[in-house]
Amino acid sequence: MMDSSGGRPETDDYDLLTFGEVAARLTEVLAAETAELERLRRQPNPDQAAMRGIEQRIERLKAGAQRYSEEQRTNSAFVRRYGSLTASSDDRPPWR
Repeated sequence: MMDSSGGRPETDDYDLLTFGEVAARLTEVLAAETAELERLRRQPNPDQAAMRGIEQRIERLKAGAQRYSEEQRTNSAFVRRYGSLTASSDDRPPWR
């Protein structure tokens, strides 16, 4: 459940980097980078190299957010590390 400001979920344990905390941090950093890019664009002679750098960072942040969203949905990080939550029929003990 998100707090009233629309930020981090209230139920997250901040001693751990949960999917909710990752999403909140990515959202915050993405908003800050987007604001900085807009600030640069409003300047009379914006620094093109700085703008390209920020645009690239924004793309990487968006890709990271998509990756974490997918991992949260599929639980793929858990499966890669610990295996499937359900045992295959070969792994089940034969009951007689």
